[in-house]
Amino acid sequence: MDLCCEEVTVDLRRALLGIARALDNVGFESKNHGQRVGYIAYRCAQSVGWEEEQAQLAFSLGLIHDCGITQMDEHRSLLTSLVPEGTHHHCQKGHEILKECPVLSIFAKPVLYHHTAWEELQFLPMGMLEKELAAIIMLADRVDYLYGETSSDRFGNLTPAGKASIIECLTDSAGTLFESNLVQHMCELVDNDDFWFSMDISYIEIMSSKFSAVPFFSQKMTLDETIAFGEFIAKLVDAKSAFTFQHSLKVGQLTEYLAKKLGYSQTTQRKLYLAGLVHDIGKLQTPRDVLHKPGSLTDEEFCCIKRHATDTRFSLQELFHSPQICEWASNHHERLDGSGYPLGKTAEQLDQPSRIVAVVDVFQALSQSRPYRDGMSLEQTMAIMSDLVSSNKLDKVVFSCLRKHAQYCFDLSTDRVSMTVCKAL
Repeated sequence: MDLCCEEVTVDLRRALLGIARALDNVGFESKNHGQRVGYIAYRCAQSVGWEEEQAQLAFSLGLIHDCGITQMDEHRSLLTSLVPEGTHHHCQKGHEILKECPVLSIFAKPVLYHHTAWEELQFLPMGMLEKELAAIIMLADRVDYLYGETSSDRFGNLTPAGKASIIECLTDSAGTLFESNLVQHMCELVDNDDFWFSMDISYIEIMSSKFSAVPFFSQKMTLDETIAFGEFIAKLVDAKSAFTFQHSLKVGQLTEYLAKKLGYSQTTQRKLYLAGLVHDIGKLQTPRDVLHKPGSLTDEEFCCIKRHATDTRFSLQELFHSPQICEWASNHHERLDGSGYPLGKTAEQLDQPSRIVAVVDVFQALSQSRPYRDGMSLEQTMAIMSDLVSSNKLDKVVFSCLRKHAQYCFDLSTDRVSMTVCKAL
């Protein structure tokens, strides 16, 4: 069985901006920090005379440089001083998830060292491009910190004294904390009113939309590279909740497995893995206290939870050029009888891939242990799902396939079997 040969592609420019917005939802107190750091780095790179492609890489790195932050306390610590303590953990975590994504691996080492002082960074055994990117993000990140610490006038603009204060701080750290040539050019920018006036989020997005074409952003990603990009995005959900990422990973694995058993081509199996992997990305915008609430939800809280399916749909429209992936992922709470959410779709509007993701989502959620409850047994899980099938909420053909392989799927869902074994079956 196969579906139309729709190509799954990624617009890296749009996707990285989307990731920057998603990182804000992890709990940053300084909203749009990534966008500002990208902007500051790009303007500095232009001033120094970097080639356009390298300047755009600096912008993109700025967007995602804090992808390793997992807790709000980590971000708060970055706002305590010019040289904060405890930066290693998020640098290391960001490096780990970036190096596993081929298309973004160029940013792995710069993220690892973006809080490393120039007097140490300049002697590290790494490529010149990586070193320069780490140095410019180190500087741009700290300029944004200083900007946040400097008082403005009653219209929200930096005063001459405020600019002088930032320039003095940067100059005092030239050659030690920051690379001297970068500091010289950054100080010229800091003294320029337009530099600050242009640091508006809408202006930054307009600026990036007008970037000229460069090879890095014109590359053609394979399906496997696109999936690796999806895995990177899903790992960002880990910053919100470790169990949420495990849920998404398992839904992806189980969806791919059932697609194989139902006779889909290998390409469609991989697309369904991707859809399962990113189906809950909208939960990045769900408040933690609602997402982790152990008891029953109020009507207001349940409405908040329902929103994540819509947020998933719009997030995926920005990240992937694939209506299929978007549909399959965002339909996971729709039900055949029209009782699901957020659109109340009915059987006629739900194709089988969407039904597979929906069945697997319920199965995995019931069987997986969460911080506030133990997972259900296989017997309990299948009994509940059987009732949902009988009441025409979940697809009986997909459920029959699941039931035929129930023990194996349960073991996969609860981490009792590896994907190496799964791919062999």
